[in-house]
Amino acid sequence: RQDCGYVGIKQNECIARNCCWNPSQESGVNWCFYKKQIQYTCSAEVSQQQDCGWIGINEGECKSRNCCWNPNNDSNEAKYCFYKRPVCNGYRVVNSVSFVRGFSADLKLNEPGCQLYGKDIKELTVQVSFETKRRLRIKIIDREQQRYEVPESVLPRPPIDYSEKDYEYRFSFTRSPFTFAVSRSDTDEVIFNSSVPGLDSLIFQEKYLEISSQLPVDANIYGLGEFVGPLRRDPKATRQTIWARDAATPVKENVYGSHPFYLEMRGSKAHGVFLLNSNGMDVSLSTRQLTYKVIGGVLDYYIFMGPSPADVVKQYTEVIGRPSTIPYWALGFHQCRWGYKTLDAVKEVVEQYKKHNIPLETMWTDIDYMDKYKDFTFDPVAFPVKRVQEFVEDLHRKHQHYVLIVDPGIKIEPGYKSFDEGISRDVFLKSASGNYSVGWVWPGLTYFPDWFNPETNEWWYDEMNEFLKTVPADGIWIDMNEVASWCVGECDPNTDTSAHLDLSANIQKSQAQAQQQYNINNAGKRLPLDYRTAAIDAIHKNGLLEYDTHNLYGHMESIVTRDALLRINPEKRPFVLSRSTFAGTGRKHAGHWTGDNWSNWDHLYYSIPGVLNFQMFGIPYVGADICGFMGNTNEELCLRWMQLGAFYPFSRNHNAHDTIAQEPYLWPSVVDASRKALNIRYSLLPYFYTLFHFASAEGATVWRPLFFEFPDDPVVLEIDEQFMIGKGLLIAPVLKQQQTKLNLYLPAGKWYDFHTYKLMADSRTGDYKVLDVGLQDIPMLVRGGQIITMQYPALTVYESRQNDYYLMIGLDDDQFAEGELYIDDGESLRVASSSLIRY
Repeated sequence: RQDCGYVGIKQNECIARNCCWNPSQESGVNWCFYKKQIQYTCSAEVSQQQDCGWIGINEGECKSRNCCWNPNNDSNEAKYCFYKRPVCNGYRVVNSVSFVRGFSADLKLNEPGCQLYGKDIKELTVQVSFETKRRLRIKIIDREQQRYEVPESVLPRPPIDYSEKDYEYRFSFTRSPFTFAVSRSDTDEVIFNSSVPGLDSLIFQEKYLEISSQLPVDANIYGLGEFVGPLRRDPKATRQTIWARDAATPVKENVYGSHPFYLEMRGSKAHGVFLLNSNGMDVSLSTRQLTYKVIGGVLDYYIFMGPSPADVVKQYTEVIGRPSTIPYWALGFHQCRWGYKTLDAVKEVVEQYKKHNIPLETMWTDIDYMDKYKDFTFDPVAFPVKRVQEFVEDLHRKHQHYVLIVDPGIKIEPGYKSFDEGISRDVFLKSASGNYSVGWVWPGLTYFPDWFNPETNEWWYDEMNEFLKTVPADGIWIDMNEVASWCVGECDPNTDTSAHLDLSANIQKSQAQAQQQYNINNAGKRLPLDYRTAAIDAIHKNGLLEYDTHNLYGHMESIVTRDALLRINPEKRPFVLSRSTFAGTGRKHAGHWTGDNWSNWDHLYYSIPGVLNFQMFGIPYVGADICGFMGNTNEELCLRWMQLGAFYPFSRNHNAHDTIAQEPYLWPSVVDASRKALNIRYSLLPYFYTLFHFASAEGATVWRPLFFEFPDDPVVLEIDEQFMIGKGLLIAPVLKQQQTKLNLYLPAGKWYDFHTYKLMADSRTGDYKVLDVGLQDIPMLVRGGQIITMQYPALTVYESRQNDYYLMIGLDDDQFAEGELYIDDGESLRVASSSLIRY
């Protein structure tokens, strides 16, 4: 037994070192020792370094603990003292075949393997498909045993274009250890290379898959979500966990959605990488390398060659699906609050908007309307059905709309119709024991629908159909669908839901059970996978485990909800907004809001990269809660947020029940600013709607980072406090308290002030410009060479659409400008008549 520890080492630390633990009564026998025939090394990627010391440990103390010492790493996350790790020698190619449209190979483990987090799978198959001129697929699977993959029913795979011949990429590989590289065929630039010095080439175990790629120094990486933080990922210290989680938007941690896609800029060219896998994972960026650590499934990569950022997103949405066409009314302004406790309170808000002459398109109601928070019910006192019906009819007469929230959790209560029907039709998620899996959310103890069960779809349609016959809401807002639950895994059926539940003991138990597995960095501290969610050993009707499909729960609910709305009204575009999303949720299914943000200046800024990320994720209809959801806003913050939020693709003011009211009519200065900003939004509705048409038809984006339009300008790669709407509008919101000057970057070309039409810049190179900004100012610029189609605004979308069009034309140096306008009826699913005007 070769000693792996030190005198006094404990079992948990021994296992953390990937060593063997076997206490012995014999003196001189090591209790903690290295695995037989496995080599150990101090060469470890930063995110793999497990801390072996304490703050202030020195080299001698570190080495006395049989650990590695390296104080010279330039990464912010690097440990000075860390455990050794097993050496994994990867796989070798034993058979390979090249085709006109691809390549396949059989791989065999280079013994003895490394058993890092379990037994190595001995034989693998690599399948490489040249699917289109600019799209390559690389898939690595177990040769002998079928493993879980994201089902085709969840995300249909795209067709292969067999007419393509001149591929813009080359695929190459090494035989032992097996590594592969993808390069551009015109320049030989390598954009993905799994041979990374000092890192394992490939690890493939039952619940742990690892592969890496080389990166340039100071790489420009975007995506990998969902997260809260700056747009450009830190190339030296990013560890992004992808695991759907109900969390109040903590910075850089995993939150509601799962999007294992990134876009990289190198020079003026872009490429993208998508890992089609719904299991939990950590994706780490450190100096010159990117590493995937995935806890299940297969490695199924799509690589997109661009070469422009817009091309990458179009190619990505060819795989995951183009965004849905939204109803025109959805582009209006929305108002909501958790805390409108009666219908009278809701009606009063609508009246105040009208009184203050502020546009309002759609009123929303949170869980307050429900009878004891039960889905598909109305509180008989606070929201009596007949009065709600009359209210909605009145909204519709005024060309306004109404949206209601529905959560997935169904209260366990015999006599409650939705529960009784669900039990009789066996639609709920079951635990490993075969009983229904118990959760806990707003109504108390609940069961969760099993979206993989076809009968659940029928039950959900029946419940939704009866619900909307009762109150004809115009859209459905699906929340809490990560799925959120307030236990660690399955709740005890005897849980006292009236008291605060201490989860610490359950967390420790769950962590102990997962001790010898790789634990993704859930919540930034490796919390159990089932922390505040459904049990991961729950089993779906089709036999799939929640362990594998957890990240699909909200996505599946979006599909089932949209399908129900389509059956109820087959001719109209359904409106669904979902908190939890996956790759492809935008595919005719749902929009998104960025969740429970905070009423502070940081989150005002974070909303911009949040919206921009979802443009890249193929869900362009997205916005943040204007003025913030949690905590108390203030007059200046809410004013500046209304000025920015008026330009979110999805524009809604929303906050929590235990905060102050924040409707924009509550402060005189916010009234004026909101009216001005929303009048501009409503004047731009034709421009927005045209952009959404091209998003649906071609995979274009609505909001754009500056580098999408100016990829040759290296300055814009880190700019995320300004953004483009389409090609023609640059928005530079005020994001800091008491700010009176704005340092604005204007890329090369002509730029005109949107408000005064004055020429602001005309340069062959980009430059900064300082603007004076008052409280009522919204810095907006029109790009030379672009035509912005506008319409005179009104208080509703319907009324605005009756008004005259006009054009704002920004000429370029050649006295040229171009633009587009798409028109249809704004609501039909199958459009009978439309016009696309180019000028």
